[in-house]
Amino acid sequence: MRHCQTDKFAVFWREITTVGAVMSRKLIVVTNCTNRKRVGGDAITLTATKMKGSLSSVATLWAKAIRQARPSGQAQDIYMGRAFSEARQVTAMLDGSLHVISAGLGVIRGEDAIPAYNLTVAEGANSLKPLLAHLGKNPSDWWAALTAELGEPRSVRALLESNADALVLFALPGSYIALITEELSSLKPNQLRRLRIVTSVRGQSLVPERARHVVLPYDERLEGSSYAGTRTDFPQRALRHFVEVLSGHRLPLDDARAAVSAAMLALKKPVIPVRERKTDSEILALLRKNWRRFDGTSSRLLRYLRDEALVACEQSRFRALWSHLQQDLSTKG
Repeated sequence: MRHCQTDKFAVFWREITTVGAVMSRKLIVVTNCTNRKRVGGDAITLTATKMKGSLSSVATLWAKAIRQARPSGQAQDIYMGRAFSEARQVTAMLDGSLHVISAGLGVIRGEDAIPAYNLTVAEGANSLKPLLAHLGKNPSDWWAALTAELGEPRSVRALLESNADALVLFALPGSYIALITEELSSLKPNQLRRLRIVTSVRGQSLVPERARHVVLPYDERLEGSSYAGTRTDFPQRALRHFVEVLSGHRLPLDDARAAVSAAMLALKKPVIPVRERKTDSEILALLRKNWRRFDGTSSRLLRYLRDEALVACEQSRFRALWSHLQQDLSTKG
């Protein structure tokens, strides 16, 4: 009997000390860079001339341009948008440190001074997708070429090795999971155990098999909660739910995954209205007609398009159309 009680106490104490170890760890939030940036002056881009040749030669030219450019400000003050704001909010709640996965700069700290640049692996202007498609390469190939040029400190592995006691919370869309998938595959088991990955359902399918046990099972049922939003900021909203509602950063991995699963079971995915696809010209006409009604406010006009006009328009596309119309109206006075 005494032996049995001793065993139970040992299990109980091990659970308590495990939770305590998680609670006392340094906490790092890793989010993705954004197309929207608060910068002045010309931004570094990949021109058609620079996109010729092998991926490594393109990366060499890009890295040279990055090194020669004058810093525009700290990363945490340059990136804009709800996704980045959510990540900053979570970092502040945790009293942690913020890092960014950048398609143009590698892994950087929030307080790092960075130049103005435009480069992404997501859809939209200054995307690497055409270059990768032309060369028959994957986003992870670009990441390997980029970090080889910028140096090992700009890699995910270096982040983990230099913060050996940290719990690292990744909030990344699928396009940025694709960027670092090969690095995730190369991490050691003890490094993987210190990760929690929050991404979309599509992003979850891109995580390499050996790292999927650290993915938190969030899905679109989150949209039935007070943490609803757009697809582009889903990972960051889910991470805030994980920290703010579940205190998941305090839990061992299996308990954290179980807590997320239970939270999703308690929610119901909202019914999404069928939205009509329209051309850029048709959307611009709607925006122009309703510009004064909504005082030209981008967020209100986007909600009008989606909720009232029932028009399908992805956020980055809307932002480009809205900016074009704003410039056109300001020119005409």
